[in-house]
Amino acid sequence: MEPVRYYWHEGEWNVPKIFRTVPTHIAQVICQIPIAAGQDDKIVWTRSSDGVFSTRAAWETIRVVSPRRQLLADIWHCSLPPTMSVFLWWLFQNRIPVDAWLKQKGFSFLSKWQCCEAEESIPHLFVESTAVQGVWQHFAHFFGLQLCDTGDLIHLVQFWRYSTPFHSDLHIRTLVPFLILWFTWTQRNAAKYDGVQFSTNTIIFEVQRHIRTLYTARFMTSTQWKGDLHRAMAMGFTFRPMTPRAPRVVRWATPSPAWFKLNSDGSSLENPGPAGAGGIIRDAEGQVRLAYQVALGTTTSVIAELTAVWHDLEIAIANGLAPIEIEVDATTVIQLLWSRASGRWEIHHLIMRITQIQHVLGSVVRHTFREANGAADYLAKEAASLQITRVLHPGDITGVLRGIIRLDRLGIPHLRHGR
Repeated sequence: MEPVRYYWHEGEWNVPKIFRTVPTHIAQVICQIPIAAGQDDKIVWTRSSDGVFSTRAAWETIRVVSPRRQLLADIWHCSLPPTMSVFLWWLFQNRIPVDAWLKQKGFSFLSKWQCCEAEESIPHLFVESTAVQGVWQHFAHFFGLQLCDTGDLIHLVQFWRYSTPFHSDLHIRTLVPFLILWFTWTQRNAAKYDGVQFSTNTIIFEVQRHIRTLYTARFMTSTQWKGDLHRAMAMGFTFRPMTPRAPRVVRWATPSPAWFKLNSDGSSLENPGPAGAGGIIRDAEGQVRLAYQVALGTTTSVIAELTAVWHDLEIAIANGLAPIEIEVDATTVIQLLWSRASGRWEIHHLIMRITQIQHVLGSVVRHTFREANGAADYLAKEAASLQITRVLHPGDITGVLRGIIRLDRLGIPHLRHGR
């Protein structure tokens, strides 16, 4: 295999040689790639975010992904120890070795539940027996619920989960049924193999103790009790109230004297979806020199953001607008440009182009908040929704965009809430 430089001629692609070597559609793509003179050839792993091979990325490439099941996602929460999670995983697949299950596998013996004459089965052990019903009723009363009449284990667990509109971070109403199932199993084993009396009160006590242990170890947050904080207080739990962050004053600032400022943004309406890029270049007086919009078809938000910076810099260098400060509101783009990472294959060459132009212009890249990037944001979103490409001179700017630019020049502040 020939090295890449074999296809160069005087710092440019040797187009005839490339077209003689590979099919036309591939040759056209190659000729669009910028030449990184002085750099070694580098293999970029297309399936990782940084371009570096990893076994994880390889596994994600070849594995078959089944639809996500919320029930199975819940059981692997940090509030549950691994032993408990594995047990629940087996239980919800009907693989727990109760007597009825063992009989199905060909074992022959007399089966009798510890508290009555019924055969030991998963529905009877965990839902239907009188002793376990006492546990479910106790906690249903505590949470103000009227239990549904079902012998289906998954249906019962889902009833508890959706008895509250708050489902994030393993809510207490999702956690409690898991604990009841686990401690019912441990109590069953103690009764069957150690001769201990099967006790409803013991299961209730163990569930409550586990919840208190999670609280003491700070593995439980107020979010998990959302809507039930008065019940947490009844158990003696107190949580520090969340202090809302004070709003932050954000405003667009003019560049340093003799510098220009480029505000850039990319927009993808569905990520990936219809995308557009927008940018605006202003001088130290806040006056617009140029603005532009580019339709990008269908692509991702990161590619749209990087493409916006690249097009902005191309326009700046073509019009002699240097030196220039670049402001973008996407932290991902900032990290990619500062780290000089390869990035995914789709963005590798965009990063190379931007880096090369930066050296020519002597530009610097900074992060800004979206509230101070309103003009570029407006241009990008309009380009994405209307799929338009155009260059705007100062006399072409009207309407909402003109108002945003005027507010920026006057230094009118915006309030940024949250981080």
